[in-house]
This record gives sequence, structure tokens and C-alpha cells, in this order.
Amino acid sequence: MKYVLSSIMFPPEKLDQAIEVAEALNIELEIFSMWHTEAFCRFVKKRYSDLCGLVSSFHEPYHFSDHSFRRGTKEYDHTMALCRKTFEVAVDMGAKNIVFHHNNRPVLPEEKEAMLAYAKENLNEMNELAKEYGLPCLVENAGVLPWNNVLFDEEAFISLFEEIPNDCLLDIGHAHCNGWDISRIIAALKDKIVAYHVHDNDRSRDGHTLLGRGTLDLEQFRQSYMQHTPDASIILEYEEGTDANAQDLKKELDMLAI
Repeated sequence: MKYVLSSIMFPPEKLDQAIEVAEALNIELEIFSMWHTEAFCRFVKKRYSDLCGLVSSFHEPYHFSDHSFRRGTKEYDHTMALCRKTFEVAVDMGAKNIVFHHNNRPVLPEEKEAMLAYAKENLNEMNELAKEYGLPCLVENAGVLPWNNVLFDEEAFISLFEEIPNDCLLDIGHAHCNGWDISRIIAALKDKIVAYHVHDNDRSRDGHTLLGRGTLDLEQFRQSYMQHTPDASIILEYEEGTDANAQDLKKELDMLAI
């Protein structure tokens, strides 16, 4: 197993701790892009040299960013400007991929078809950027039912990878929150999955909690992981403000280890 720590658990003003914890655990970082905050921009500028070589991947912006808007809209233009900035920094730091969400906003029934079409078009454009920068996009299963922002159900998400060239980042917390059969998805997408976002929840919300704090069947995930995707990266992705230090996170790694 290769472990990675997402920076999302650290508030923008405390991102120095992300480097400290990752180095203490001897693992790499996934940087969760937050270009909308001055603190994040200062952190990237101040710790640029420290991040080079430590960063495994970048998560494209989530806040004030969404690919399900039509090309030419202000939302589309803003999203793509942030994504290009993310590509530029990520490739310079030595990241290996960018994490892509088809959408973040709620899905209204009357808008779903159009949102899906726009998001697929925008993924094509992101893939062109990926070629330009030599940095592939991993497609994540975004959205949870409690937030009404699920664009793909389980079957549609599996089928999606018959249409697109991208590899998959499977977020098992999102899958669990939506009641998906995680073992089935892993078996179906085993040749596409290169990374996982790992966190727990009780299915009432996308809690991004520490393992064991929710109802995720961790042993079932471990068995499916080892059977089908033993070389995939495991990214610990806990919600901002999670009270955990390097010692606590070492326990998380031990829970995941075979």
C-alpha cells in the first residue's frame, strides 16, 4: 500500500501542519486546492520548495468551482481559470495527477441531463489540459445523497469508464454514504482504479470522519483492495478541523494495513 495524506483536514491558516504530519508519517501529500483563500495562496508561495517532491497529487478546486455549467458562462470561465492554475502549480511541484469532480452543486431533476452533458464536455477539455501539462485527470465519484448532488448512480459511474479514457479515484466514503456496493465497484473497475479517498461516515452526511467513527465495513474494503487493486494509492481524506495528530493518523494507517 502507498499512503497519501490529503491537506483538506487542515484549515488554510494551519497548512504548515500538513507538511509536518506527512513528514512525520513518511508519506506524501494530496493538496486540496483552495485558491479562494489568501491563507492557502500564502502557504503555497511560502512552502513551495518544501512541497516540491512531497506532493503526490492535487485535488482541483471544490469551492466556487463546478464543471456542470455550460461553456461561456461566468461559472465555467471561473472554474477553468482555477483549474489551469492548479495544473501549472501541480506539474511544477512534481504531482502525478489531478483529481476531477464532474459537479459539486445540487442536481435538480430538470437540470440533470444538461449538467451531465456539460460536465462530460468539460472533462474532455480538462483532458486536453492534462495532455498539455502531462498530468492525467483521475475521475472521482463526487456527490452524496444527503446533499442532493449525485450526478452518477452506482451503475452509471461504473459504465462511465467505458466511455472515457481516464482512470478512477474511488472515494469509498462517498460510495458508502450513497449505499453503493463497494466490493462490486472495485471488482468492476479494478483495471481503472489507481487511488482511493478513505474516510468514514454514518450515511446521514458526508462526514469525512476518522475510521471506525461511522458504519463503513473497513474489513470488506481491505479484502477487496488486496484482491483487486493492491498497488492503488490510499489517500486519507478527513474533514477540515479533524482533531488528529501524526500519532492518531498512524493508527489509521495501522487499521488499513494487511
